[in-house]
Amino acid sequence: MRGWFPARRFDWGADGDEVPVLMCLWNRPERITDVLELLDAQDHAPGVHLYLWNNRRSDHGRYLDALRAFTASGALRAVSIVKSPHNIGSIARFYWARKLELVRSGRAVVVLDDDEDITSRFIAEAVGQYDASAVTAWWAWRFKSGYYWDREFAGPGEPVDHVGPGGSILSTAIVADPSFFTGIPDEFRMLDDVWLSHYAPAHGFELRKLVTDIRFVLDETNQFHGQSDIKPRFHDYLVRHG
Repeated sequence: MRGWFPARRFDWGADGDEVPVLMCLWNRPERITDVLELLDAQDHAPGVHLYLWNNRRSDHGRYLDALRAFTASGALRAVSIVKSPHNIGSIARFYWARKLELVRSGRAVVVLDDDEDITSRFIAEAVGQYDASAVTAWWAWRFKSGYYWDREFAGPGEPVDHVGPGGSILSTAIVADPSFFTGIPDEFRMLDDVWLSHYAPAHGFELRKLVTDIRFVLDETNQFHGQSDIKPRFHDYLVRHG
């Protein structure tokens, strides 16, 4: 958990003060240029550094071609991309968080999915609601019973029991302890949302609702559709094991 992995970097004037945005890539290579444009259009003076983890090696050339062809002229100051040797799931974006934590402890990072269309105010809104002691996420639910899928969206200021990392802001301090990575059973490694929602409160981080606007695209490509059984099974496992 030392953050030792090679990455390719594309730079458009980064100075180190940019907001890190963490993203995993799997099955939407056609979205990469849209993502770059959305981040370049952000109304946030310090700028953005996008940290990508590509879990599908066969698409890596396509991502590199898109990055070479792109010229940032706004908020996007740098992109760093990792080619994973195999698919390790969306928890891989937190390997970037761990690397950043080891360089500068307690840094605010935004987590974003590549199927999310954000407004030009998204980064500024997320930073404005940042609290180092919380995971503040657009996907935020309250459980209505003990069953994972029996839940409802939480509103601003309401108690939150479960969050989705995509569209969130949190501190890299949440991965300061390697147990964030070593504690999750291999069987459930693809379910970083369930894991984060359990791990964060157990380690002193509150779950909160992020007030912002996000639109979703390419719903048919969402891995969520194949996880309807395993998510409640992992949730029940975590409840049983504390």
